[in-house]
Amino acid sequence: MLNKKQARLNLKQTKLTLAEQIVALRRLHRMTILDLATQTGVSSAYLEKLELGLAELHLGNLHQIARAFDMKIDVSLEI
Repeated sequence: MLNKKQARLNLKQTKLTLAEQIVALRRLHRMTILDLATQTGVSSAYLEKLELGLAELHLGNLHQIARAFDMKIDVSLEI
């Protein structure tokens, strides 16, 4: 089984949407949506919609989610 660091590297190497990455990280950390909501202060209803692709991810929420997973936000723009 992969450790968390190896799993994070695998996420970077694949082209997943941010929503898919959040789902994968949440599962990797064995967190429920309610757990993530509690840690981030973001509503569980919003997180559920986000994971289903029914809501847009705002930068402030991304920052809170990244902190919950002890990660930094690394953004590269492709033009």
